[in-house]
Amino acid sequence: MSKRVLVALVLGMLLLGVQPGWCDLQNSEEQVFAVQNRVFHRNHEIDLSVGYIADDDFFHVYPVGVGYTFHFTDHFAWEVCRAQYMFNVDKDLKESLQNDFGVQPEQFAEQKYMLHSHLVYSPLYGKHAFMNRSIINNEIYFFAGPGTVHYEWDYSTGESRSEDAFSLSFGVGLKYFLSKKTCLNFEIRDLVNMREDDTENNIYFGVGVGFRFNLAPRKVEEDPTMKKLDKILQEE
Repeated sequence: MSKRVLVALVLGMLLLGVQPGWCDLQNSEEQVFAVQNRVFHRNHEIDLSVGYIADDDFFHVYPVGVGYTFHFTDHFAWEVCRAQYMFNVDKDLKESLQNDFGVQPEQFAEQKYMLHSHLVYSPLYGKHAFMNRSIINNEIYFFAGPGTVHYEWDYSTGESRSEDAFSLSFGVGLKYFLSKKTCLNFEIRDLVNMREDDTENNIYFGVGVGFRFNLAPRKVEEDPTMKKLDKILQEE
């Protein structure tokens, strides 16, 4: 057996002999985790929102609505219903077609209101330091779900026609927690409305304020050390 092989065997035995002690030392130390539990979880959320549909050909569409979401866990939720009413303002193109080319009003489908329900998945959660003075918690979420959009046509005779079209809604949102009970939501949605004549695709930009609450206290794991520190700071 060569000297090199013998030296390698001796070193290997020494390392194996030291390893268990080193592992015990590591396990005996207090573990510190960079990932923390979410501190703003609430089961229920009511959202008030306003938005803008940017790509309608003939109208500036401003949806205003309300929604209710139930949060099962930190990551999964169900927006049970989001109801939005549309305020429509004529674009220059519509007025030009009517005045210059005599196009009749019944050619323009006007969205009146829409109802949707979404499954919500929130995989990303983080914090921002604002001016090194305060911490703002935030969450990125994705959502998708079915719904319906109500259209109306106004005829020159004064009559009207309506249609309820099946709709698919999916998109991404960013939530900023202003407090434990309120949050500010920004969303981009793709709306695919399947009308009888054709399929219409709209992009929606929205902002909303969410009010979050629990009907019963939520059980959370508390660190005794942190609880004592909070008590000391409150007494001071």
